[in-house]
Amino acid sequence: MKKYFLIMKSYCKGSFMNQMEYKFNFIVGGSFELIWMIMYIVFIDVLFLHTESINGWGKYQMLMLTFQGALMDSIFTFSIVPGLKRLPEMINMGTLDFILLKPVNKRFQISCHEWDIPQIKNIIINIFGITYCMKKLNNKITTIKFALYLLLSINGFFMIYSIMFLLMTLAFWFMRMDIVMGIGSELITIGNKPISIYPNFIQKILIYILPILVCFNFPVLYLVSGLKKYFIGYSLFSGILLFIISNWIFHRGLRRYIGAGN
Repeated sequence: MKKYFLIMKSYCKGSFMNQMEYKFNFIVGGSFELIWMIMYIVFIDVLFLHTESINGWGKYQMLMLTFQGALMDSIFTFSIVPGLKRLPEMINMGTLDFILLKPVNKRFQISCHEWDIPQIKNIIINIFGITYCMKKLNNKITTIKFALYLLLSINGFFMIYSIMFLLMTLAFWFMRMDIVMGIGSELITIGNKPISIYPNFIQKILIYILPILVCFNFPVLYLVSGLKKYFIGYSLFSGILLFIISNWIFHRGLRRYIGAGN
C-alpha cells in the first residue's frame, strides 16, 4: 500500500510540474465545471422561489445533491480521467506496452498515471458546499452516520470509476471510443438528479441495471432522510460486483491486445 501511495505522490508531482509549464491553462483549468455548477445552483434557487419542495426534495437537499455530484465528478476528473481517457489511444498505437511492462498493478497504472491538478479548487469548493448544506439542514449527524455517509460516497465514486473503466476497456474490441467520456459525463448528469423525479420504471433501471442513482443519491438520502439497510447493503454489494466485472473484462481485453513489437 505504501508503494502505491508513493507512486501516486510521484505522478501527482509530475503532473503538477508539467501543467505549470502552461500557467494560464493551469490557472483557468477546471473553470468550466465551476461555471456550470454556479449556473445550476442559480437554477435551483429560481426553482424554489415559489415552492418549498419538489417531489419531496427541499432546496438544501437538492443543493447538497448538486454539490455531491460535482464533488465526485471533480475528484474523478482530478485523479482518473487524464490517464483513463488515453487508454483507447494506447491500445490502438501499441504503446500500452510501456504500462504492462512495469511491476505495478496494470489497472492502477492506467487509471492514475496522470492528474488534472487544477481540479483541486473545485474539490475544495464542493466540500465547503456540502458542509454548508449540512448546517442548513440542521440534521443531527453522529460520527457513525457521517462515517457511513463517507463509505457510501467512496463506494459511489468507485462505482462510477468501474463503469467508466469498463466502457473504456471496450477499446480492446472497438477502434473508435472517442464518445465514451461524453457518455460518462451524461451518466453523471443523470445520476445527480433527485431519484424521485424519475418514473418508477426508470428508477429501477438506474438502480439495478445501470446503478447511477446509487452512486449519487444514496449517500445524500442516507444523510438527510435515512436509507433502508437493504439499500445500504445493495450499494456496497453493487460497488464490489462492478469492480470485479470491470476487472474481468479488462483482463479479457488484455488477451486480445497486440503490442507495438508484435
